[in-house]
Amino acid sequence: MPHLHKPAFALALCAGLALPAQAQFGNLMNLLGAGGGAPKPDQAAAAAQGTPSIAQATPEQVQAALAEPVVPLDAGALARGNVALKGKRFYVAEYRVLFEVGGSVSANTRAAYLGGTDYGGTNVRINYLVPAPDVALLQAITDRAYADFVARLQAAGLSPEPAEAFVRDNGAVYEATQEATRPGSEVYEDAELGYGKRKYMVFVPTGTKMVPRGFAGIGAGNIGKRIDYSKGSLEGVSVGMVVNLAAQESSGSSSALFKRGSSANASAAMEIAAAPKHLGVLQTHANAQFVSLGGPLAVPGQFASLREVGGYDTQKDAGVKALQLFGALTMGVAGNSTRRVDMALDVDNAALARHALQGMAAVNQAAVAGIN
Repeated sequence: MPHLHKPAFALALCAGLALPAQAQFGNLMNLLGAGGGAPKPDQAAAAAQGTPSIAQATPEQVQAALAEPVVPLDAGALARGNVALKGKRFYVAEYRVLFEVGGSVSANTRAAYLGGTDYGGTNVRINYLVPAPDVALLQAITDRAYADFVARLQAAGLSPEPAEAFVRDNGAVYEATQEATRPGSEVYEDAELGYGKRKYMVFVPTGTKMVPRGFAGIGAGNIGKRIDYSKGSLEGVSVGMVVNLAAQESSGSSSALFKRGSSANASAAMEIAAAPKHLGVLQTHANAQFVSLGGPLAVPGQFASLREVGGYDTQKDAGVKALQLFGALTMGVAGNSTRRVDMALDVDNAALARHALQGMAAVNQAAVAGIN
């Protein structure tokens, strides 16, 4: 928080309350050193308004994209690790896909006071979201990607058994009991990565469920069944990946003594990566082996565009600037700078399907290649 004496703070606060509502908000944010905040509740409504910044595919074009033969990208160089499945009876317990539907990235410099000089802090936050995710399309992409995974297993001479019958006869180390997203009942998962946050909508193939996860992932499971599986050459498999739709950039956090500004940015860019709370893109249940990725797989090509729909900037708030100038002239107090940009991530659904399936098929192939 800036170096403010209590009387000065009270005076500035009272002065700020005489300003219009938006200026009051900016004034309080400035005085308290707060950041841009999370996306507003009405951000989705704002994002849904206006003209999309990228051409929108027709339903016929989307269906054509889903039906196209999938030519996977090369992810072989990213694959790490091996799992032992050949010669064992096994089933696929879950095929879990997380599609990014929103996120934020931030950066800041902390206010400081040294040698009689007050250095104001800065805070910038970029919020973005997909205005209206097409749940049916994301489910169709998941189903198509899962069919591709099973086909690649079979092409490698591996035959997963039907999950329901396998679990009925042998029990499970990890039971898939949790529902994923369905029409009218969306399931979300948040991930925090340094100065960025991502919000995902969670999907599994139609007619299946997923393994419940806690803070640390799927946990130890049923130890007795783990022993039985190991003795009986049985195995269960979890597959998981995320489809990120935005690249995030941040200058991080520092003291205003050493850095006079902060910057953050988000841009439309697709990548496929391992899912949070998964040891890898493919994980076995009994032996806890996994195939992971050495990094995210970038999927080239345009599928979306970002469009600004709102935000706030203290540097464009006349009331706040006047108050900060008064503080600087009369008390030597440096004002904080706060900027928040709210953006809509407009998606071409046909391109989304085409690009996502290319990347997901590549991860499928890398996972199968790691089986021995």
